[in-house]
Amino acid sequence: MPPIGNIITTGFWPAVYLLIVAVGPLILFAAAVHLLERIIQQRLVTRFGWRSVLWTGWLGAPIHELSHAVVCVIFRHRIEEIALFEPDLQSGRLGYVRHAYRAGNWYQEIGNVFIGIAPLAGGTLALVTLLMLFYPEAGRAALLVDLGGNGRSFWAMVLDSTQALVGGLFQWQHLASLRFWLFVYLILCVGSHMAPSLSDYHGGLKGSLFLIALLLGVSLFVSLFNSPSTTITVYVAPVLVPVMTVLMLVLVLCGIATGLVFLVTGIFDKLRIGK
Repeated sequence: MPPIGNIITTGFWPAVYLLIVAVGPLILFAAAVHLLERIIQQRLVTRFGWRSVLWTGWLGAPIHELSHAVVCVIFRHRIEEIALFEPDLQSGRLGYVRHAYRAGNWYQEIGNVFIGIAPLAGGTLALVTLLMLFYPEAGRAALLVDLGGNGRSFWAMVLDSTQALVGGLFQWQHLASLRFWLFVYLILCVGSHMAPSLSDYHGGLKGSLFLIALLLGVSLFVSLFNSPSTTITVYVAPVLVPVMTVLMLVLVLCGIATGLVFLVTGIFDKLRIGK
């Protein structure tokens, strides 16, 4: 048996690779949604006033805050105050959850990370629920895409599943249906408020160090017994591909929403200048 030092050295970079594949897509999604959300809200606020963000916030904000609260309970944080939807012009917030924990308790410290990113999980669950309520056949089509690997990369599998889902939704008969546009609107309400805020990220900085070390240790252990490609195909892809498919749909819809907001506000600007 080779020395333990050689085993750790050999397995370190595959472990880092597994960690990046498992966590990286979620980080990229959070950053992209946060950027689109900020662009949309700034554009609306500068043209129509602060209350214009409420057209999606009435649904998205309560799901966002409720996600924080549920994970607070899971990690035994004490919820001191909660407001699921309480728009405040001065701070710009739509809701909040104030919670406390015992400093030095590793479980509660790590909990700060999951509490911070909880809106991503809560929003995804809400989106999947909406999808299965409105268009279950499209959801099933995406989930039935072969995830067996066959030499394809992780992103190739995500792309195949996303194409199946988008193709099942964006059909001519759907575009002429009120049901479809209600679905799109509800998706946007949830998707445009599911990105964690900067304060959410800041609250989990310390706990993230514990979590990264834990995940790296797990990845290192797994990489000693399986190649990265086998691990991704067998363990990572079946879990993350369906999740990333839903999140990719959110990005598509948020991108369309951004384009529509620029179109509407551009027309508004021209009309205002014309007067």
